[in-house]
Amino acid sequence: MKCVIAAGLLSASLIAAWSAGVAADRATGRYPHVEIGPKFDAKGDLELPRDFRRWIFIGAPLTPHGLNGGAAGFPEFHNVYVEPATYDHYVERDEWPEGTMMVKELQLTKSGTFDDGSRTEASGRGYFPGVPNGMDVSVKDSERFAATNGWGFFNFGHHAPPYAATASAAPVEACAGCHIANAHEDMVFTEFYQQLRPLPPGRR
Repeated sequence: MKCVIAAGLLSASLIAAWSAGVAADRATGRYPHVEIGPKFDAKGDLELPRDFRRWIFIGAPLTPHGLNGGAAGFPEFHNVYVEPATYDHYVERDEWPEGTMMVKELQLTKSGTFDDGSRTEASGRGYFPGVPNGMDVSVKDSERFAATNGWGFFNFGHHAPPYAATASAAPVEACAGCHIANAHEDMVFTEFYQQLRPLPPGRR
């Protein structure tokens, strides 16, 4: 019983510290338009975002092995989430605020029964989500990441959970370079995420 209470107090302390750090960022004006902003340790590594699956889900592009010659770099669904206040800011002002975090959790497809990796389920033949298999986070901070168009990219592991507690910024050639060369808008592949386009008035 004492262990359970101690664990609960520790968890509450960690949450309080996280919240206090975010409040401090907002108070100083560093990230005034986000509720949950990025947290960096003394080395500049990003801390793993908490409860990201409760954020706004904006899309899940898929690049399976079966459609990429058996050698896709990321043969999973790319489940992308953004923090709710960040989402609201974007759909209202058409811009990503400082402190934006985009979480991309990779999710394997279920084992296929056809040569292209697809399988048949009740809804028909296709690709169906399996288990989580990795996590990446991008952060907008124009000052901290000035060398990469204002965004930093972090990988917390390309494997099943648990993911790493912290991650260092990835080198340009690992992530930022592709976004610089190909992203549709402000380093984000916005055309893949139609959930960023709000429904017309009266249909929300």
